[in-house]
Amino acid sequence: MVAILPFHGQAKVKSVLSGDTVVLVGKKGSNTTHAPEVTFTFEKVNAPRMASKANSNVDDPGAFSSREWLRNICVGKTVSFETRKQGASAGDRVYGLLFVPDPMTDSKQWNLSVESVRRGFCTPKTLGGANNDDDDADANGGEDYERALQLAYKEAVSSQVGVHSPKPVVRKLMNAGDEFQAITLVEKSKRICTGGSVKCVIEYVFDGSRYRCLVTDPELESAGLLYGSFTLILAGVACPRVGNPRLNPPSPSEPHADAAREFVELRLLQRELKISLHGTDKSGACVVGTVHHPRGSIGCELLKSGLGRISDWTIRMMPPGDVPPLRIAENGAKRANLGVFESYKPPTLTGASEFTGTVVEIISGDTMMILPQGEVFDDDKKLKKVSLASIRAPRAGNERTGKPDEPFAFECKDRLRLLAVGKSAKVNIHYEKEIPMSGNKTEKRQFGTVSIGKRPDIGEVLVSEGLATTQRHRDDDEKSARYDELVAAESISKATGKGVHSSKEYKKKTINDLSDPKKAKTSAGALQRAG
Repeated sequence: MVAILPFHGQAKVKSVLSGDTVVLVGKKGSNTTHAPEVTFTFEKVNAPRMASKANSNVDDPGAFSSREWLRNICVGKTVSFETRKQGASAGDRVYGLLFVPDPMTDSKQWNLSVESVRRGFCTPKTLGGANNDDDDADANGGEDYERALQLAYKEAVSSQVGVHSPKPVVRKLMNAGDEFQAITLVEKSKRICTGGSVKCVIEYVFDGSRYRCLVTDPELESAGLLYGSFTLILAGVACPRVGNPRLNPPSPSEPHADAAREFVELRLLQRELKISLHGTDKSGACVVGTVHHPRGSIGCELLKSGLGRISDWTIRMMPPGDVPPLRIAENGAKRANLGVFESYKPPTLTGASEFTGTVVEIISGDTMMILPQGEVFDDDKKLKKVSLASIRAPRAGNERTGKPDEPFAFECKDRLRLLAVGKSAKVNIHYEKEIPMSGNKTEKRQFGTVSIGKRPDIGEVLVSEGLATTQRHRDDDEKSARYDELVAAESISKATGKGVHSSKEYKKKTINDLSDPKKAKTSAGALQRAG
């Protein structure tokens, strides 16, 4: 029999499964990808059974209090262990004793089994005396351990604590989507919880940006949401997905997925933390939120290490002031080619990344023709076609196919004309794209930020007035350097119901088209008088 653990040693507690069982994690070897883990159970004591599908999601009396006491004592901390039984006779776990420094004096050690029994969180398997059948245990001080358990048990019964109290806590576990709706939790947490954030224990880490959380905030007890379990999507960050070995065939993990999960487990797993809930995903099953850790932002740390990318759809739910640190962290990882950005290269441009010129023509609500400074306009080839980066203007229709204009297409184009035509502009090009044209042809288009006068980004003007929207990029797409400002402007225009965000029915403005010579001749006199 090969020993899983030595007789004595130290390890870190990764998680606490119940009041008598923990998961210990060792140090990662030079030739291994994962740190070794072992399930470790207290010898000769029993803790009440935790809620699961097998017992209809209801704890045995006192089970949650037992688990929480042990979790608060040792999760994330280094403990000393003493093994008593392991290998073939122990199944898939190790039985023994765990020790931590006595909080009152560092010179002594707490035997967590004995202390748990003393507080009524566990009970001895044998009541009334030592079990003399275990010769190995006796040889290792088993009688002294049994005696300590019996004394601690009598003290707990006398004091009526833990499971011996008149009414020990019985938790009924509730799951989002079954017993309550995720959006209800979001709304209640904003309205009821102090500071708008809810206290939760992060029970499981699916991958670097998805966790299973348990509501432990007593402020939500009145709303019937205490002990609600839900899946949290970390706002602003998307990490590689971890594979599923139970599928047939097993699905592999994406590159850097395991590293991202281990990174988060080390810092968040089974910690009780405040979480700000922003909203839900499209299905309404998962909650999007920000985890507040005393040492900083887990999202920033993931991005800084190259273990994730910024998630465009979740970052839009965050307060605008929380976004810049995430952008800075991701840009740092890109420059250093860390993790998921190991093969990242800045976008290559066919021309200058910055130039000044005069806006000559407006093609659409987000595209214009610009004559570079110093050029003489004697040929259309000297003009540069530039589209506003990360902006989507309403599309103009097509008379030949009978396709109508999208609402506010004219207003957006006309507003851009008033802002830009004939004026000097400074252009910063951020990326280029191949744009499909007619006849299976493509055109390489430059996308950038156009500054005119005191306006740093005329695209932001269109978005803030509700005449255009921000482009929904894929997580790995290049985007405007002022993308977060654009998203913030769009949030304000949505809240005020401007333009394309209005709930009112759109009424297209009547335009007097004078391209017809007969109409132009009829209106010539009025136009001349108007100057």
